[in-house]
Amino acid sequence: MEILSIVPATALGYLTLKATTHPNSRLRKRLPNIKTKRFQVFPVIRVQLFGRVFHLHHWFSFSLILIMTNFLPLGFLESTFSKGVLLGGIIQGLRLPKGHRNIIYRDFSVARLTSPSAKK
Repeated sequence: MEILSIVPATALGYLTLKATTHPNSRLRKRLPNIKTKRFQVFPVIRVQLFGRVFHLHHWFSFSLILIMTNFLPLGFLESTFSKGVLLGGIIQGLRLPKGHRNIIYRDFSVARLTSPSAKK
């Protein structure tokens, strides 16, 4: 019976994150950038340290959260539905081209990091 609830939740997570996090998404381009000098929290999490930009991707953080739900009681994240949404987000993130899955960048240019057509 869990399969019947995890499949739609996975599809919902995949489609939601595709609409909001894909580099070519119109919705993502409209989202404001919330950041300080070295730390950006929205729409992505980036930290500038040691001459590099460290990008915490949603698929990476969702993977950690999904693993933690198997060992720790995390409230609403214990439900099958929320695990399915996390799984959908992981699948969507890993389906992006390999160039968009880098965790460490050398360039501080936010335009370069968010533009899918920029050269590396």
